[in-house]
Amino acid sequence: MSKEAVLLELRHVGKYFGGLRAVDDINIKVESGDLHCLLGPNGAGKSTIFKMIMGIYKPTNGSVFFNQRNVTHLKSWDRVKLGISIKMQTPGVFGELTVYENMKIAVQHFTRHAEVKSEVSRLLELLMIRDLKDELVDNLSHGQQQWLEIGMALACKPKLLLLDEPAAGMGPEETDRTAELIRQLNQQGITILFIDHDMAFVKKLARNTTVLHLGRKFAEGTVEEIETNQQVVDIYLGKS
Repeated sequence: MSKEAVLLELRHVGKYFGGLRAVDDINIKVESGDLHCLLGPNGAGKSTIFKMIMGIYKPTNGSVFFNQRNVTHLKSWDRVKLGISIKMQTPGVFGELTVYENMKIAVQHFTRHAEVKSEVSRLLELLMIRDLKDELVDNLSHGQQQWLEIGMALACKPKLLLLDEPAAGMGPEETDRTAELIRQLNQQGITILFIDHDMAFVKKLARNTTVLHLGRKFAEGTVEEIETNQQVVDIYLGKS
């Protein structure tokens, strides 16, 4: 892996809350163009790592590099301007506003005024929810709200998109549609790092996977390598 190929790198990153080591000495590299998964059960440290990448949490130790730049001490907004965006697990949309109004709020900060309407339309078309543009967000299904928030995260035209359990709470049809959307975004050139603990969903998408256990990196490799790693199987997949 060349230095130029690495878009995101965590070097010996740790986060402690008092005596609790939520994340301990994590080293991760995500290549430009990758579709990379952080896999592990609740409490493994996945969301804490996302918050350190995004600047919501400051690491207790270690460094975060993005596009070969040390961003450890940058504010979240400055990281967004560099090309990092995030969709958290719980949708952060405005339920009392329409789909179009939600998307416009996100887009207007990153698009020239004259182009806002066309950019909103483009994103709604990409998300396959253009026919819902005048619907109040409170009336959408859980999956539709998740897709809308992915669209809002795309408003800043990110180089790196962080997705925290993007298919959580969805049925099979919505899950498949979400996986297809993520694949499409990746094919358009967006590097994606996503969190999950459902191996079936991970297998639909990830090329590379980092497995976390009790705040530490437990294993790393391709999906095929992780799936056949007996220690991972024993701890995470519950299979013999």
